[in-house]
Amino acid sequence: MANNNSYDKFYCAKKTRLNDCTASFECQVKIDTTEEITKVLAVNVNSGLVQTEALNGEANLSGNAFVTIIYLTKTGLVGDATYCSPYSHKVTSSEITTDSNVVARVKDIDCKVTALNGNNAQVQYDIDFSVFVVKNVEVEYLNGTTDDICSTAEEITYQSLARICKNNWLENIEIGVKEPIRQVLSTTCDVHLTNVDSSEGFVTLNATLISKVTYVTDTEEPEIKTVYNKTEVKQEVECEYAKKYTIVEAYAKQNSCEVKTQVSENGDDVKLNISIPLDVLLLVYSTNTVMVTYDLFSTKNILTSTTQSFENTVSCEPIVFDKKVEGSLVLSEDEPRIDKLLAVNYSKAMITNEYIEGGTYNLSGVLTSNLIYFNDEESRPNSIDVEIPFVVSYQTDIDGDVMFDTSVTVCDVDVMVKKGRDVYVDGVLLVCSNVCKSTQGAVISNVESSEPLQEKDCAIEIYFGKAGEKIWDIAKKLFIRPELIYKQNPSLEGDALSEDTKIALYYQKNQK
Repeated sequence: MANNNSYDKFYCAKKTRLNDCTASFECQVKIDTTEEITKVLAVNVNSGLVQTEALNGEANLSGNAFVTIIYLTKTGLVGDATYCSPYSHKVTSSEITTDSNVVARVKDIDCKVTALNGNNAQVQYDIDFSVFVVKNVEVEYLNGTTDDICSTAEEITYQSLARICKNNWLENIEIGVKEPIRQVLSTTCDVHLTNVDSSEGFVTLNATLISKVTYVTDTEEPEIKTVYNKTEVKQEVECEYAKKYTIVEAYAKQNSCEVKTQVSENGDDVKLNISIPLDVLLLVYSTNTVMVTYDLFSTKNILTSTTQSFENTVSCEPIVFDKKVEGSLVLSEDEPRIDKLLAVNYSKAMITNEYIEGGTYNLSGVLTSNLIYFNDEESRPNSIDVEIPFVVSYQTDIDGDVMFDTSVTVCDVDVMVKKGRDVYVDGVLLVCSNVCKSTQGAVISNVESSEPLQEKDCAIEIYFGKAGEKIWDIAKKLFIRPELIYKQNPSLEGDALSEDTKIALYYQKNQK
């Protein structure tokens, strides 16, 4: 028969990382020129924050990818074309339900022109999706028992997802240059979060904003150049349920389709004014405690208890650091030699592996930089993507089996070329990794009583306790209340026996 016990529930967060997936998309980019295009110097794609829709067993991912093409015409003119390409992708998993939250981070893998027909370029770009499913899992536990049941309780701490907030803001960057500008070819931006602090009703974000502009000078002999800017920014964004010291996972991305670059000239004073819209996604976690029953027995009946196991994903302090990397390579004989380096158009890093071992976070990947250069034999610009593998490490207090959600931003890239083919690259990686661990727990979720216990058939009982044995365990063996042991043996102190001890127990009829 079921006892008249009381039950309650709490909700703990569970975060699951699905298998990463890569999807290819195509778009048509219209090139506004009347001249014949002879060479594509660079193609770059920059994707923004992903919108997600969770259904039963699947989720729809959508966003916009900003595609930039830099090309060379037959007469030697350099031009650019851009297009904001919408994309959508579907992922499936039994973990996805309508009451779960799906969070996706994108990495731009590759972008290339697959066909060029007159003024239309067919572009294929590949995006890698890292998809996480975050939801609160219901855990039912016993929180009250009938009078005949003795129980002990413990306090457990757990995290739950309090709220997901979305917000945006606009940053304006001004960069001074030394020569007049005829044409801006491309603007790339990246945002690297360095710190996230929560307060009542809002979250403060500290970030490094990396901006790079490739342009053509308005001089007698026009040149292709790149100007670079790194700015520290701080922004407070409203977020319901944010409180002081709550844990917040933050995702920040520039909306590349809406980035605007304007040139202002006042005599020799030339400036690039860049407006950068930033989107942010905040996952706010609350840390809670609850008292749960972890052991019990009845003084009247035999009990059968059911235990429910649960998994709680606990967010750790983010791993944030910067590391310099360097490497070299030799151009193949099939590539035109580099006689003059014109611009480092863009740089990005792809992660190939990451893990924590012995308190050290290890990250490996490939740094790719697009170089635009001049070749004397052809008397025209050329371009090439150079790839430099890297391995970096960072000391951390986090250890064990963890789940990573990492972004890497590249800045301060410097390229040196010797003998036209020996390329030396160094740069700085800005790393931000949201790290979480899974903790396991169990609670008593149901109790039922069966046949009654046999009545004591003796008036006195001597129990020979061993040193270190707990009073609770003795009471549970004998089906009597712990307070009865203390009452009838006043010399006992503490929760456990300090030495081997004879415990005398006196029974009266119908007394348990």
